[in-house]
Amino acid sequence: MDAARIDSIVPHLISLLPPPSVPADWPALVMAARDDGQDHIARLPDSLLSNIVSRLPTTEAARTVVLSTRWRHLWAATPLLVDDAHLRAADGHRTLRAVSRCVAAHPGPVRAVRITRLSFHRQEYALQRLVADLAAKNVQDLILFNCPRPLDMLLPDDILGCASLTRLYLGVWRWRFPGTTTSPPAFPNLHELGLFHTLIDDKKVDALLAHCPKLEILSFAMASNCPSRLRVQSRSLRVLMEWRCSFAEVTIDAPCLERLLFDSVGDRRPIKIDHAPRLEVLGFLDLQLHTLEIGGILIKAGRNVTPYAMLPSVKILAVKVRFGNITEAKVLPTLLRCFPRLETLHVKSIRSRSPDDVDDMDFWKSLPSCDCLEYHLKTFVLHGLQGHEGGFIGYIFRNAKVLESHGMVYGVRNNVVVERSNGSSSSDDEGSASSGGSSGSDDVEEEEDPMSGSGGEGNAPSGGSSDRYLFAYPAFPCWSFQNAIDLSVEDPFYVLGPVLARINLVDSGMTR
Repeated sequence: MDAARIDSIVPHLISLLPPPSVPADWPALVMAARDDGQDHIARLPDSLLSNIVSRLPTTEAARTVVLSTRWRHLWAATPLLVDDAHLRAADGHRTLRAVSRCVAAHPGPVRAVRITRLSFHRQEYALQRLVADLAAKNVQDLILFNCPRPLDMLLPDDILGCASLTRLYLGVWRWRFPGTTTSPPAFPNLHELGLFHTLIDDKKVDALLAHCPKLEILSFAMASNCPSRLRVQSRSLRVLMEWRCSFAEVTIDAPCLERLLFDSVGDRRPIKIDHAPRLEVLGFLDLQLHTLEIGGILIKAGRNVTPYAMLPSVKILAVKVRFGNITEAKVLPTLLRCFPRLETLHVKSIRSRSPDDVDDMDFWKSLPSCDCLEYHLKTFVLHGLQGHEGGFIGYIFRNAKVLESHGMVYGVRNNVVVERSNGSSSSDDEGSASSGGSSGSDDVEEEEDPMSGSGGEGNAPSGGSSDRYLFAYPAFPCWSFQNAIDLSVEDPFYVLGPVLARINLVDSGMTR
């Protein structure tokens, strides 16, 4: 990859990182206190003052040492926070020296270090000393980017001494990780690891994961060539993210994995799920880029899906499909049979470049139902409309007997989710629905029961019911790197807003 391109990529990579503990544009603290000549801050206990220091930018926290002997002790006793965005040196070399001096002057421990603006080109010794100091002072949270060149700069071996790390993000490095797994774990406390445009031999990934016995979140972003074949084998991993990478193959053996997430680019490659019995969230699977294998069985159009090729633990599935390419679209119903207890289906419709675009309505009308549609699917969201989705939408509505909500996400400002309820609904119910939910991402859980007084009716049999309704909601896409790996976000693909309208399915002829 040429230097100009990496210069443009690095800002995007940095935007994917967790937010800084203290923003770079932290405002100056202005206190309007009574001018009575008394030092009220000095009366606060050390524990509270230390808490205040820990929330200051790097430069402001260091400057407190000149206030008094007591403040000098407080800065030294407060776990150190360093962010190169807080330092305003004339050039990168001076900023690196400032970071190194700050770490060297503090007795430790180091709570967090965030370096995203420095180039370590021709500063190998300074980099090595900095990482060694961080290891000696028990750094817990480290974000270390080489910004932006050279692309193949080696990460110091001293990084293996940072045994106290709980979170580590590395950007634009070549990591010559040792191949042995016999030594004690290098990262016994690491819970979260992100490798951003960081090259590591694919044969060394197994060794790396073996050195992280408590790792729960693993992410790769914009890894171009290496590892070419990603094999993830971990007994602790709960989240795996592949973001804009071009791996030739991805193989999963992770008994505790809950989320397997993709935002892929590049050539077609297999996704092999050998063992993931707790997997709940899967997507986006791109039917043009990905072939899926479950338990060694290739999932392809028309295959008779046996229990060995099923993942009954999956509750949320997101798929990218080009409905205009009927060969690609025919894989989708077979895919649904692999997830018999699926509750939420996201389908992102992509414009097809195939010259033989067709909308095969007869194919969708002839398809039989499957277990997830008959008994479990409650939410269906279609992201994008390209003109060939009609047959598939009809297939879902004909067969999804317990469907409660249907979403149409087709523009930034015109996103709608439709909620269905069996049985009559009064104006009080409608009013309750309109008062619940909001456009914020914190309202994901409201999706479970957005209508007061109608809980459970969505699963009732349709026979004997006088009316069935669709309730329309705005839907807001929330797919992002940090949302996807955040286990507290129930559905990383979209959230619901307040109710907009109610449609009677019986009167409109949309029922079976």
